[in-house]
Amino acid sequence: MMVSRDNNTIKPPKLSVVVIAFNNELYIEEALESLNEQTFKDMEVVVVNDFSSDRTGELIDQYIEGKPMFKAVHLPENSGGCSTPRNTGIAHTTGDYVMFLDGDDWYTIDACEKMVAAIERTGSDFVAGQVIRTNTYEIWYHKQIYSIERTNINIREFSMLLFDSLSVNKIYKRSFLDKHSLRFPEGIHYEDIFFTGQAYFLADSVSIIPEPIYYWRVVENAAVKSITNRRFDFDNFKNRIIAHRLFDKFLRENGDTLYQEHKNNKFLRHDLKLYTNDYLLFDEDYKEKFHELTYAYLHEVMDEYSFMKLPEKERIMYYLLYIGDRDAFDDFIRYKNGLPTKVNRIMNRGSKYYFCASDIDGNHEKFLSMENLEIQYQISDIELREEVFSFRSDVKAESIPAEELSYNWVLKNRQTGHTLSSDTLQDTIVKFNLSKMSPGNYYLFLYVSHQGNLHRRLIKNSVIEYLPNLMVKDSELSKALFVNHKNSFAIKVSPQKPLDKIRWAFTRRRKLKTEQPSTIQKAFTAYSKKVFKRLPIRSNWVLFESHMGKQYSDSPKYIYEEMYKNKTNYKYIWSFEDPDRKELPGPAIKVKRNSLKHYYYLVRSKYWVDNQGIAHLAKKRKEQLYVQTWHGTPLKRMGYDQKKLPGEKELSKLKIQTDAWDYFVSPNAYSTRIFKKAFRYGGEIIESGYPRNDLLVTKPDSVSNKVKDLYKIPAQKRVILFAPTFRDWDPNSFQKTLQDINRLSREADENTVVLLRLHYLLSSKISRIAMPKNVINASDYEDIQELYLISDVLITDYSSVMFDYALLKRPIILYCYDLEEYLSRRGMYFDLAELAPGPVCRNIDDVIYYVNNPESFIGYKEGLNRFVSEFGNIEDGQASRKVIDRVFD
Repeated sequence: MMVSRDNNTIKPPKLSVVVIAFNNELYIEEALESLNEQTFKDMEVVVVNDFSSDRTGELIDQYIEGKPMFKAVHLPENSGGCSTPRNTGIAHTTGDYVMFLDGDDWYTIDACEKMVAAIERTGSDFVAGQVIRTNTYEIWYHKQIYSIERTNINIREFSMLLFDSLSVNKIYKRSFLDKHSLRFPEGIHYEDIFFTGQAYFLADSVSIIPEPIYYWRVVENAAVKSITNRRFDFDNFKNRIIAHRLFDKFLRENGDTLYQEHKNNKFLRHDLKLYTNDYLLFDEDYKEKFHELTYAYLHEVMDEYSFMKLPEKERIMYYLLYIGDRDAFDDFIRYKNGLPTKVNRIMNRGSKYYFCASDIDGNHEKFLSMENLEIQYQISDIELREEVFSFRSDVKAESIPAEELSYNWVLKNRQTGHTLSSDTLQDTIVKFNLSKMSPGNYYLFLYVSHQGNLHRRLIKNSVIEYLPNLMVKDSELSKALFVNHKNSFAIKVSPQKPLDKIRWAFTRRRKLKTEQPSTIQKAFTAYSKKVFKRLPIRSNWVLFESHMGKQYSDSPKYIYEEMYKNKTNYKYIWSFEDPDRKELPGPAIKVKRNSLKHYYYLVRSKYWVDNQGIAHLAKKRKEQLYVQTWHGTPLKRMGYDQKKLPGEKELSKLKIQTDAWDYFVSPNAYSTRIFKKAFRYGGEIIESGYPRNDLLVTKPDSVSNKVKDLYKIPAQKRVILFAPTFRDWDPNSFQKTLQDINRLSREADENTVVLLRLHYLLSSKISRIAMPKNVINASDYEDIQELYLISDVLITDYSSVMFDYALLKRPIILYCYDLEEYLSRRGMYFDLAELAPGPVCRNIDDVIYYVNNPESFIGYKEGLNRFVSEFGNIEDGQASRKVIDRVFD
């Protein structure tokens, strides 16, 4: 084999990372780049090229040239798997710790730092971190394993660890691997199952950190699938069983057969389930061999009671595999997929149901019991006339003799309990006589009768092929089709005459004492929204929002004010939490956020302009354009770059937002790079500077005078703006701010006024607290840009306000009393102390020193200018105009 490396290091590195690659020319550079950019540097990277037939080897050599941290190993022939290159890589490493990376995946930027810190802090034999799949597929057991940090645990006390059989999301002590001669089994695939399984049981302790470590690239439609995705090749399944058998043998020889049950549970709920999910797509030869091998393996390590604790469908499937009943298994797979079975297998004794095995004399019922019948139904061709409601139905319950089943359709008035049954079915046509309807919402139900058991199904919109917008009226009643907020279908019957409407309203109140008053309103809202979405988009409507409707501020404000003065042909809408308390110039309409009126403008306005996120409030339509201005230059890590990745729910919300953005406004090239990566945003970025900063470039006296007049600040007074950021882990951080502000108040000279501007999420907590006479609580002042203009000095910490304020070239004090904690919890994109635009103070005494000694800022003038040059070099007072010219017609 051929080895190349430029190695100038004297002592062995702390960490070794083994990268394996085979025909990864599309991704290998990204994998290596993720290592080169790691925040942890005391490491070596051994890249093993498994005799690739494409340009992978060439790209590896090109990339590592001149990078002493990297070396390449080129195998003389392809090994056919992952084990040989990984073992080869281990043999060429010298670090105290070892990690693994596949050539088509990549690490988070601080993965190595997190993992080394965790293994050194815990002393565990190895540490595992979170894996993120690029196809956003939700792995159910990840929540249970990685929900919290778990320190120095053992597999015998937390068997759920077995579900995470990956090796690439872990860091190992080299001494641990060498002590147990722990290497990957060569000659098979699914080597991780055996390798990681051994590691769990050989380790004295393992630790889990709930941090994102590893990005696993899943290419759904790849021309050549990865080894683990070739499930249609029987050798793939065969290799998985081989790996499990090796693991089983290890458990026996290691004296850990007590934990065979837990290992079996993982095999059934994860490994075997992958193949049963695809079973219908396998050919006959594959199926035959699949049953033979599965039967043999299940009998090696399990008995029939091994499946009792599984969910119903898995229990039935695996029991049928265990008893070797292929015909029944085939039928069950078809049954659960809504397909006809070869024979009828649903049996019942009284109200209890079970799926019948081929051997009807066997004692199988407790293993094959079922809670509910699988009933498929579809509705089409809906018609509504004054006295007739009809539709075509398609109902079936597979694997039950048709003569044992009868169907009945019922409309039930939720408000009164009145029911209407359908007329006798004519073929598949269902008809209702509506002549005896009374006011209320009639929900549609299907009742299936089988052997004296009644199975009721509430009809949902999802089973309706097409729901027309139908309404009929006579002199007494109106009848309309609608779907409620829970997706349930009904006919809404309303009185027509004014007196009847009043009488019905009182009747409802008497009969529905337990019903929430908002139920009907919610249904009306849902119906209205469906109507609004069908209305055409207005090409000259622009909807604005800032900070989730809390403020009239930030870049949306400045874009709006530039637009309404120069583009009179547009209609402008602003959404607020409390529109009655907002005053704004120009012709804009104010609407209450999340109201029906707000939704109306959301789905009809061609343009959305916002600085946080509104895409979750209404699905953006194809013709609409969403301008995301954001609300700051990033210092602390955000989005997918955060040290602690948000939960799946939050990430899902973020993806909804980023997918909707058409334009993203960036203040500088530095921010552009971060936004693309942190938000995984691939759309257009308008690198214009922030529209909100136009004010700081032009500095109009009228604005400064307005703010000073509001707060009655004399012209000769020096103004200190104290604007700390929000600490999401400490909602009571404002209490320390109050202590500091009182110190500052006492020790500042009589010519100084302090403006306190808390984050908007904290401002309400001090609204009723009395301030010292020289302190003004400006937390409720919406536009902080206007406060900048009257401020002579800024005191902040990690807030993005420093980037904007720096444009004024006025002194900035960074008060970072919790710098280490902030770095640990949130992380930063650069070394704040190195690039800071002013002094970094670790206590309030140092802050007071700089406040009382203005001459001390002279030494930071060069740093401030450098800071502005780096982050404010394109701010020219024309950002609003640039955005408008690019986006609006």
